[in-house]
Amino acid sequence: MEKRRSLIPVYALVCLAVMAASQLLLFYGPRLFLPYLPVHPLTGPLDARIPFSPPWVTVYFLSFPYWFGTVLWVCCQGKKTAYRTAAGYVLALVISAAAFLIWPGTMERPEILGNGFFENWMRFLYRVDSPTNLCPSLHVLLTYFCWRRTQSAGGIPQWYRIFSFVFVLLVCASVLLIKQHAVIDVFFGVLIGELALQCARVFRMERIGFAAEKRISRK
Repeated sequence: MEKRRSLIPVYALVCLAVMAASQLLLFYGPRLFLPYLPVHPLTGPLDARIPFSPPWVTVYFLSFPYWFGTVLWVCCQGKKTAYRTAAGYVLALVISAAAFLIWPGTMERPEILGNGFFENWMRFLYRVDSPTNLCPSLHVLLTYFCWRRTQSAGGIPQWYRIFSFVFVLLVCASVLLIKQHAVIDVFFGVLIGELALQCARVFRMERIGFAAEKRISRK
């Protein structure tokens, strides 16, 4: 009897687990050292002109399932694609963690008035996420990274690639409109995301995954 092929390959799940663990470690790890480092305000004149709009918090929270679904979909398009995606993803997080420690930033948050649905979600966000680890914006970086990987990964339909591009723009707007990030955070989020993608391609970083797979198979 022919063996039924799994809908989600094991290697894709492994890559997803590595990326999730790296994100937790490299986001929360630097925060352990921040109390001992001087922080710098990141907002400028342009940020002061951007209004505060709580309804945009919905886009901010929708980015979490977008990252998960997109990365998993991309990683299911073959081992080379999955390993290169995971390597680039981790590299982007390593660069970001270094930036958080080298130039720790912070920003003032507005007073939240009202007691509506969006205002309460904003209070929840501000309560669970302190104004640290701001530059680069990981929300922008990871959303941009996901969109760019949909462009090069085979098997992703055109409608989803277009949606991903639009979603990147919405996330960039949301982090500014809910005063979670400054303009400079958005700029460096895109820059570091692209840098990690290019490094993963030029240095063929998927070889790390194949080497690890070969080593495990020998045991």
